[in-house]
Amino acid sequence: MIVEEDKLEKLDDSWIQDFDKIDKPYEDFYKENVYYVPINIFYINKDNEIDKITNEIFFMKSHNLVSREEIIDIIKRNSLYNKNMYSLLSILKYNITINPEEVTYFLSTKDNDNDNDNEFIDCYDNKFLTTLQHIDAIVFEPTISMFQDLNTLIIIFYEKCKENIKKNCVNNYTKKIYLIKSEKNKKYSKTFRNL
Repeated sequence: MIVEEDKLEKLDDSWIQDFDKIDKPYEDFYKENVYYVPINIFYINKDNEIDKITNEIFFMKSHNLVSREEIIDIIKRNSLYNKNMYSLLSILKYNITINPEEVTYFLSTKDNDNDNDNEFIDCYDNKFLTTLQHIDAIVFEPTISMFQDLNTLIIIFYEKCKENIKKNCVNNYTKKIYLIKSEKNKKYSKTFRNL
């Protein structure tokens, strides 16, 4: 079947333009992949006070993912501040995972003091902030585009005590395990010797 060129030219595409006009105000409410994440680094001194807070934007090589190697690199780069060594205390991930259909309800309940609404909010607050137990790849779920800037990676460092470093170095030793064959049982037994 051959279609005439005149009929092709008369194809009505106005509905596409109308849809684009209607959809335009809602573009900010669609979930999108995360391509960058702000990183906030806290330095806590020996007196449990915050010495410094640094901020940087981290651009991901793969969307929604900060690899294990990248995390280790960030930790190594930032473990020294003001000529003091800091050890990693905690890594927190704040990822807004609210669905588009829940935004209106979520925003309206933030202002109310109703107990039922606060339970809803508490449920979400606990869901957004997670403590990472291991240094591993960190996955960010796609986020509504208008909330992308709220996603955050928080790294907390604690100052190493110089006295403890020296003490640990002095007391460090290796235990060697020797297997000694017993004449009676003809079995091996372990003996530990400190060197």
